[in-house]
Amino acid sequence: MVISINYPISTAISSYTSQGQADAVSQSSLVTQQSPLNSITLNPLAALQRVAASTVTQLSSYGQVKSSLADLQDKARALKNISQPPTLSEFKGVVQAFVQSFNSINQTVGNLTSKKGALSGDNPSSKALNDIRKAVAGTDGGALSSLKELGISRQTDGTFAVDKKQFEKAFQDNSKNALSTISDLADRVTQAADKLLSEKSSISKKVNDLGTRASEIENAYSAVQGYLGTQQKSPPSPIVQPTGGYTARNAVATYASVASF
Repeated sequence: MVISINYPISTAISSYTSQGQADAVSQSSLVTQQSPLNSITLNPLAALQRVAASTVTQLSSYGQVKSSLADLQDKARALKNISQPPTLSEFKGVVQAFVQSFNSINQTVGNLTSKKGALSGDNPSSKALNDIRKAVAGTDGGALSSLKELGISRQTDGTFAVDKKQFEKAFQDNSKNALSTISDLADRVTQAADKLLSEKSSISKKVNDLGTRASEIENAYSAVQGYLGTQQKSPPSPIVQPTGGYTARNAVATYASVASF
């Protein structure tokens, strides 16, 4: 996450408790000495908003990766399910759609995992793209030469380009070979995409975990907001009532569980 809480958040919440004005000032001074994030420390709601924003950004980013994988999976299945024998126009259409989908996920993951990306240095997304690239290339990269014979060649940035004239000629000269090459490609990529989109995959786990985290943060925000609202309505008192103390502890515990993510 973007924000990391390295001090006891109970200190921040204590500044709002009904322990008396002097105690609140003392706690605020302690926080000032412990952390440079004074405005956030003294306002747990602001800190939760920061955590929530970062969580939503990551959830959206992983959603983009998963969506790109699902699109590539669909395009790979379309390659496999093409009518037999296909026309040149039909064959060319599904192959170009697959190449465009592959290039799209290549760009999406590349942007998200770049130094300035929302998932900078993220291993699950980078590994997913690498698995797809390996599936396209085949064992030891051997399939790349077969694809190149069809006019489908890998570029320096990892994307693929289709030479239309060479592609059409290869299909017209030996449609059986062209169909076999593309069918094998479809099998490899479909298997890889199925695995990456399964519930046990790292990407799916990330999406599920972040979804749960977002709900926890929302609950924590409501708990802290409710607690602080209660304290603002009550005059300072040196005695913490049992109910208030219980609420405070819950607010602190709930906050700590999400703010330290």
